[in-house]
Amino acid sequence: MKKYIYITFSFLLALVVFGIYNESNNDKIASQPQASSPQSILVSMYKDVQWGANVQKHWTILTTDINNVSNAANNSNYTELAACTQYTINHTQKAIEENDQYKVSPQLHEAQKEWRMALQDYNSAGKFLFQVANETKSGNERFVNFKHAATLSNSGTSHLKRMSESLGINSSLNLNSTL
Repeated sequence: MKKYIYITFSFLLALVVFGIYNESNNDKIASQPQASSPQSILVSMYKDVQWGANVQKHWTILTTDINNVSNAANNSNYTELAACTQYTINHTQKAIEENDQYKVSPQLHEAQKEWRMALQDYNSAGKFLFQVANETKSGNERFVNFKHAATLSNSGTSHLKRMSESLGINSSLNLNSTL
């Protein structure tokens, strides 16, 4: 899973720098007598690269959170599971807030939207798992919240796959969520 994400974000940065702007500028030059200024293109590229770096930063944090949640759940340590899911909730909320501050180029709008939806799903999954941990600690084992968490986690993974597809990255690689 980590390998796939690193590949995804490496391609994202490469696409931003080399591919997307070359094509969009060729289209603008062909259809308009006056192309965008080099300065505005560089500013747009810089904003896209900043967003990509922010995504990578938050994915690294989220990957750690997901691994910690998985370990706590596998060890039936519900106190640790509650703590780890709270970190996941906090980190995804911060990532959503930061994501919303970026204005990316039109070529990355879809990827940004899918990233946000993935974060929202992982945030909600964390909230359901937090409830599962607290219910289990109190001896009230209800699996409905666990099922909700699993559904949302799978949805988050689907959004990540669509994000990579919108960037033209091979999504045939296996991306399994462990949250």
